[in-house]
Amino acid sequence: MKYIPNTDNEKKGMLKEIGVSSFNELIRDIPENIRLKRALSIPGPFDEEEIREWVHLIAEKNVNFFSFKPLIGAGAYRHYIPEVVKAIVSREEFYTSYTPYQPEVSQGNLQSMFELQTHLARLTGMDVVVPSLYDGASAVAEAVLMAVRITHKNRIIVSSLLHPHYREVINTYTEPHNIEIIELPFDKGCTDFFDLKNLLNANTAAVVVQSPNFFGGIENIAAIASEIHDTGALLIQSIAESISLGLLIAPADMGVDIVAGESQSFGMDLNFGGPYNGYLATKTRFLRQLPGRIAGETVDKNGKRAFVMTMRAREQDIRREKATSNICSNHALNIVAANVYLSLLGKNGLYQVALLNTKATHYLQRKLAETNNFEVFEYPFFNEFVVKSKIDIGEVKNRLSSKSFVSPLRVDKFYKKCENYLLFTATEIFKREELDRIAEILGVSC
Repeated sequence: MKYIPNTDNEKKGMLKEIGVSSFNELIRDIPENIRLKRALSIPGPFDEEEIREWVHLIAEKNVNFFSFKPLIGAGAYRHYIPEVVKAIVSREEFYTSYTPYQPEVSQGNLQSMFELQTHLARLTGMDVVVPSLYDGASAVAEAVLMAVRITHKNRIIVSSLLHPHYREVINTYTEPHNIEIIELPFDKGCTDFFDLKNLLNANTAAVVVQSPNFFGGIENIAAIASEIHDTGALLIQSIAESISLGLLIAPADMGVDIVAGESQSFGMDLNFGGPYNGYLATKTRFLRQLPGRIAGETVDKNGKRAFVMTMRAREQDIRREKATSNICSNHALNIVAANVYLSLLGKNGLYQVALLNTKATHYLQRKLAETNNFEVFEYPFFNEFVVKSKIDIGEVKNRLSSKSFVSPLRVDKFYKKCENYLLFTATEIFKREELDRIAEILGVSC
């Protein structure tokens, strides 16, 4: 919305500097048949104040997560973000930072990466961490390819309660590699591992399990690890809601080999789908198979503390099909946000936030069960749970939206057999009175 328009003379000057005679010559590489042959359908011309008012009118049509509190999560969570996080990441030296293409002159970026690596290593219990991939979906897909490289096997067993979007990205990543993907079914809110032993064979590279899973369920990771490791397969744990790491047992302590996580909950606002920040964590012996960037700590020639890009070939970004991965970027601003957030909360603070999440969600489930309008399922969960609604799904949405709540997710959008199922999320932003109000709104008989 804030911009300074270019005059015709300024446009001519820019075209001349570029070395073209016209705008059409500038876009000559775009095929004629896909170019727009008419003017954009927008009003105007406007002066600056008119544009400001017009954009505000458009923005007011959007629902925001402050005036409408979200009961929807499914990989995108609204948490309280201290103002100091926003104040720091808004500073121009951070706000304009990007991935360190010239590592040694990007000491601030490298230090930030190193510190987030440290936070995530402590939370996951893993030896080494890549602190920034595009998102949790690309992180888990990279973990799958990593497992295939490590084991030289091409069979992957995936829980059907891995986030549906994550499963789509895995399918996209693995399509050129002749990798066999097998899905495990689910029962109520957790993965059904009854047939896992029969599905495991000598060609199984890895088992991929999300915990907390797409339904919020806490999977028995330790039991799964002990079952699969005898076959030589690796266990990949996906974590879409990393606040859970403040409360649940660290993946490394349960026998996980690779952690593929999403750190959006660590100080990042919901902004129409992004940006997010994935991470990968693993054991030292798998270090050379990690994609992305790792920062290391050393000393310079004067003995002062310094940071470097480490444990990867500098040419990795340009090796094309021979590269370990084609990911050669990171989300520097999101790394700063996560660092500030985790540094502010500390170990005890993160534990308290995680505890508030699970208490709020379990309280809401109990209140909904008391209405007799929902069938609840007994399974261990963190801050999301599935219920079967006896009220029409559209009616649930209308009731909640009229009282300034964003409706929970319709599960049948992703799981066709789950008709009238809803996925509720309640984070620490909900007061007890609001949770009581939600149950009251939905407790009215049809």
